[in-house]
Amino acid sequence: MNTNRTSEQRIVCAAVRLKLGIVVCGPRHFDATMRKMIDQLRLTVRDAEQGFVDQFGNFLTREEAWDIAKARGQIRTENSCCTGTLYSEDLY
Repeated sequence: MNTNRTSEQRIVCAAVRLKLGIVVCGPRHFDATMRKMIDQLRLTVRDAEQGFVDQFGNFLTREEAWDIAKARGQIRTENSCCTGTLYSEDLY
């Protein structure tokens, strides 16, 4: 994780971390943008971990991302069944 921060950490987009450690980003998890990148790189998404990235390029789990988004006022809609776990639908 990048510790040289000049601004407050914020969630910027959905991401998946593949088994190889490669992180692929997109507006939403497994949307057309993300799928196209995965296909072009000929990657396997089996066992991929869904999460988010911050403006520093750090991969965050859904739970870590929730804490940051909540603290920064980024959550627009809060679904009571999933409080504590961030979904892109919570952001927009």
